[in-house]
Amino acid sequence: MDRINVENFNGKKTALVLSGGVVKAAAWHLGVAWALDDLGFSFKHNNSEPNPEREISTYVGSSAGALVSLFFATGLSPVDVIESFIQRKDAKLTPLSYKDMLSIKRPDIKAHSPDLYDPLDGFPGPLKYLMRPALKFSGLFSTQGLHDYIMEHVLTQDSFESLEADLFVVATQLDHSRKVIFSKYNYPNPGHDPTAHYYTGIPISEATTASMSVPPFYSPYPVKNTYTGATDYYIDGEIRETLSTHVAIDNSCDYIISSWTHTPYHYQDEIGSLVNYGLPAICVQAIYLMIQKKIVGSRARRSSAVDIMDTVNSYMKSEKFDSKHIRHINEILERKLDYKKNVHLIDIYPKHDQHDIFFTNSFTMNPKKTSLMVKAGYKRTLEAFKRHELES
Repeated sequence: MDRINVENFNGKKTALVLSGGVVKAAAWHLGVAWALDDLGFSFKHNNSEPNPEREISTYVGSSAGALVSLFFATGLSPVDVIESFIQRKDAKLTPLSYKDMLSIKRPDIKAHSPDLYDPLDGFPGPLKYLMRPALKFSGLFSTQGLHDYIMEHVLTQDSFESLEADLFVVATQLDHSRKVIFSKYNYPNPGHDPTAHYYTGIPISEATTASMSVPPFYSPYPVKNTYTGATDYYIDGEIRETLSTHVAIDNSCDYIISSWTHTPYHYQDEIGSLVNYGLPAICVQAIYLMIQKKIVGSRARRSSAVDIMDTVNSYMKSEKFDSKHIRHINEILERKLDYKKNVHLIDIYPKHDQHDIFFTNSFTMNPKKTSLMVKAGYKRTLEAFKRHELES
């Protein structure tokens, strides 16, 4: 590996933000983390070395990213988890299995009145008869098996406060327009989204399990609200917002490394149109297009804020504003634009021409497939840091 200069990270508070995307995303994130390890980064946990030069001390995860973040925060290294994913017999971590992922222990649901909600209203009778049984399920499977796996093989203590690292797990409340960030910190609502809330006092296992409950594959996961005593149901953490980099900013991080796999397919002659690959490929493309739009919009807002700040500062300097007034106006702009000047973002994601990644089944646990995803994430991380080195 060519030497890449990462000395600008020395002594800086660094976060790793990991998106969802089931097994495919988890394998990609592991490749990213493996590359970071080779670049000299350490991953903070309860028994990590004190005062390392380059330490990732904040983890922000949604869905599969929440589980991978939990692995690192509890002391498992990228290589430990990779060996488990490729199912080596001597792996330190017990491998995740389809039995863990495909639990049928769904939560009990109450029958609703068809007068209030009937999704089959107006359908022909025979079609109603065939489809009616499916309406009794809130999801094909549940994440209860993943919860049991976490409790048995990952956690020794089930509280965010027990972790030396700062772990944030993002989920979406089903019966509310609320994004919830589970952690040990009760931060104020983020400035850009007053409907996002930080929750404390929830066990790590329940927060992580809730974050992974992507509909319609998984049923919403019930979590007891420590404030109201009621049971709230949660779904996938990225339904409302992909890549919660704002959480790392709220936690005063200087560098934020974000990893995701939701890159839409761009037409290539040797592959052809996705219309030839059936409904699954078309649905994946539709989801990726929506997710990419959210990420691009978030990054565009930050670029716009940078441009506004630079333009105003240039004007103030040309008009010889007093330094006190410049500082005060900058503070106002940063607050209004929800912008932190000294925060650096590094994004790691597949390129549009990496069609092999796009077509990889998100749920496959085939060791060969997961190995390819790990290697792809590793390679892209080195490319991203090389580009960051040139731009710094």
